[in-house]
Amino acid sequence: MSTTTPAVTHKQRILIEREELILNVAKRILRQNGYIYLTMDRIAIAAKCSKGTIYKHFANKEDLIYSLYCNSVSNLIKVFERAYTYHGNTREKFLTIGISYLLYYQHHQMYEKHTLAFKNSVTGKNINKDKLKAMKSLEYKITKIPRYIVQSAIEAGDLDKKFQQNVNTIVFGFWAMHYGALLQNQPDSSLHDFDSNPVVKMLWQNTNIFLDGYQWKPMSSTTNSTTLFKKISTALLEGEI
Repeated sequence: MSTTTPAVTHKQRILIEREELILNVAKRILRQNGYIYLTMDRIAIAAKCSKGTIYKHFANKEDLIYSLYCNSVSNLIKVFERAYTYHGNTREKFLTIGISYLLYYQHHQMYEKHTLAFKNSVTGKNINKDKLKAMKSLEYKITKIPRYIVQSAIEAGDLDKKFQQNVNTIVFGFWAMHYGALLQNQPDSSLHDFDSNPVVKMLWQNTNIFLDGYQWKPMSSTTNSTTLFKKISTALLEGEI
């Protein structure tokens, strides 16, 4: 017996579209002016609606920011899913996830900076429980792709089976290096320019040293890592993957 998704009513569609409008306005204010400037009053003026209307969708400013954060993670999951389609060995696929994260961050730099900083500074006490649950689910899903690649590397023999218990550790170390590099990068520096951006160059070198430490084949000594970086970033930028 087949099931069908209930049709969205006209009223529901209006609510969905209005919430998207509010979030887009908030995103624009964050990107242009920063978190301090973001208030419900300014959002209401820019969205051309009453402040009461905004509170029908979001309990408070913190609740609204968490919605933006969830949207950001959802978008990044799509980026990772696309990066996973890169035609290469398991190590190259893993490296592609890192480069795609850099490029995504550059495209949404100021917005991502503010939402991540806010998310890391609050307790979540004023957030709707369903929204917190959704956020946890998204954060689990976004790490699932790199964890799957590490597991695939073990099954393919590119990583030794003795590292089976280190899957989460490998993903955490990889993620921490990339997040730290983004915090160090200058806003006007290109995150795909290997030759002129020292942060990107050091990150790429340290990432390969990190993976070499786990003896993830093929070792960086057997490949031209600079050429590989440019090949992957070009494929991502040109939409080939």
